[in-house]
Amino acid sequence: MDDVREVVRLVSERLAGKEVTTEEEIRRTALRAMLQHFGAKHVGNVDEVVSAVVESLCDEPVSLHSLHYSEELKIEDLTFRHIHTCKPTKEQVEDAYDELVTSRRLLSSIPIMKEVTDRFFSGYDVEEGLIRVYSKGRNRYGVYYSTIDDVGEDIDVHVRVAGEFDGEYVVVVPTEEEITHFLRFFARHSEKVKNAGFKIWVVNTEEKTIDPFIGYPKDFLLLKGFKNPKIATQINSLWRVHVENLD
Repeated sequence: MDDVREVVRLVSERLAGKEVTTEEEIRRTALRAMLQHFGAKHVGNVDEVVSAVVESLCDEPVSLHSLHYSEELKIEDLTFRHIHTCKPTKEQVEDAYDELVTSRRLLSSIPIMKEVTDRFFSGYDVEEGLIRVYSKGRNRYGVYYSTIDDVGEDIDVHVRVAGEFDGEYVVVVPTEEEITHFLRFFARHSEKVKNAGFKIWVVNTEEKTIDPFIGYPKDFLLLKGFKNPKIATQINSLWRVHVENLD
C-alpha cells in the first residue's frame, strides 16, 4: 500500500494544475510514475497498481496527497473527469481530449509492441513486468514501453533506470504521424541517451515491425530482427541537416 500511495502522490504531482482529465490519461501517467518510483526493480502487479491509482483519483482517495477527479462529464461517447470545484471550459476539455487521444493510442499499442518485441527476442526467456525482461545466456534486455514525447519529458528517469538495470535497457515507442516528434527528441536528448547507454527502438504497430532509433543491441544476432537495421546509423549521420532549427 505504501508503494501505491507513493505512485498516487507522483501521479497527482504530474497532473497538478490540471482540473480536467480522463481515466486513460491517469493510466498512462501511472505507468510513467511507476517507473519513476520503482526504477529498475521488478514490478509484476502492474495492472493492480494502475487500477488502484485510477480508483484513488476518481473514486476514493487513498491519501491526502491524492487529487480527486470526483465528477464526470460525458460528451457523446467520451467520458472526462474533473475536480468538484471546476466548471470545465472549452479549452480544458480540448486539452484533455488531446491527452486522451495520446493515451488511448499508447495503451492500445502496448500489447502490439509486446508481441513485436517477443518475436524480436525469439529464443530468449521472457519475464513479464513494468519492465519486460528478455534473457539468454549472458545477454539481458529490459524493455519499457512509452511514447517518444513522454520519454523526452521523463529523460532523467530513463537515464537513472538505465544505470540501475542489470543489462541493456531499451525503451520501445510507437511511430508518430509527424516525424518532427523524433527529430526534436534527437536534437534535444540523443547525447544524453547515448551517454547513459540505453536504446530507443520504434515499432510500427500496423506493420508489426521494429527499427532502431538510437542504439543497437550487443547481441548482433538480433540485428536481423529489425526491418531496417541501418536506420539508426543513418539518422545519427544526417540529423544535423534536419533538426538544427527545431526547438
